[in-house]
Amino acid sequence: MNPEAARLDVTADLSIEVDGAPVRVTAGGGDLHVVADDVRGFVLGLRAAATARNGTRPGRADLAELAGALADAGLTARLDSPSQHIVTVGSGVDSPLGGALLGTRLAQPDPLGIVRASLRARTTGTALVAGLLALGYAVVRRRR
Repeated sequence: MNPEAARLDVTADLSIEVDGAPVRVTAGGGDLHVVADDVRGFVLGLRAAATARNGTRPGRADLAELAGALADAGLTARLDSPSQHIVTVGSGVDSPLGGALLGTRLAQPDPLGIVRASLRARTTGTALVAGLLALGYAVVRRRR
């Protein structure tokens, strides 16, 4: 934890559509919650936006940097489908599984959620997580 980083208190209630699929973002205090009806489409849209902005696709190092920035700011972000948890990233997370699979212990993937989302979406769990993290990365960079 970086003692110089300001802890954030976030309030949000946002409903958007990504390629026609509903996405709901809510936040209170340090907890951010994203529920996407089409997790795959949401994540692919975030990856495309991050790639367009930075010129390269986000990877494991970007995920670790984002997770660290969220943790330093006292924020915890969750990505869910309407019926399944996918991943939690940031403050209060210490996951050996995240360290092994995603390169950071500050990301806690839900293996069952990722498998189910992957089977439905025909994409990998890593791609889902990378997309979520691309969104957070853009938000944290903007804050700096």
